[in-house]
Amino acid sequence: VIVVLILISAAVPTFNIVTAQSNRAASSNHCRCIIAALKLYAADNDAKYSDAHSTEPTTSNDAFRLLIQEGVLDDERVFGAKISPFQSDNDIGKAPDFPKALEAGENHWAMTKGVTIKSNPLMPLVLENPVSPGWPPMWNADAVGRMVRGRAWRGGKIIVGFNDSSVQAIQLESARGTKVGPKTDSNGKDIFTRAAEKGEMLDVLD
Repeated sequence: VIVVLILISAAVPTFNIVTAQSNRAASSNHCRCIIAALKLYAADNDAKYSDAHSTEPTTSNDAFRLLIQEGVLDDERVFGAKISPFQSDNDIGKAPDFPKALEAGENHWAMTKGVTIKSNPLMPLVLENPVSPGWPPMWNADAVGRMVRGRAWRGGKIIVGFNDSSVQAIQLESARGTKVGPKTDSNGKDIFTRAAEKGEMLDVLD
């Protein structure tokens, strides 16, 4: 019995790591799908993403809702993520306005405002909701495994999708702290400030 208990206790940490990696991979796939939808939208709208719509979206929920209203997507569940307080009920309402799509609390992903298909390919475009949406944004590295706004993944990482359609788990400056930005290089630049000195986030609606 003791041997069995020892084997079980040794297996639990490994299982937790595998589960965390699986959850992160699933969330990364959601990010890729969102970027693909934004690219499809931009192809019919002068290379501009949905945040540049005439309705002037003020949150990422507004910008992403346009992807449903314009027929690019018909399911809002892609805007959720694992271990997030922001989850969709997939009730988008009726056409043409789909008023229930991406209501408050139904979208995990923030978006960089003013990016186009022709912008810097390495510009962060879609990113996990931060605790501070400045430039650069910041996340809560102490909230790993907790369903709270701005939580990071194990090891102080967050998922970011770029304008070239790539998606990466980005290392934060520290794996500890309630407001931590992305890791900086020897010049004091991170993935955001390397792409542009200044930028603006469309944050989630919670």
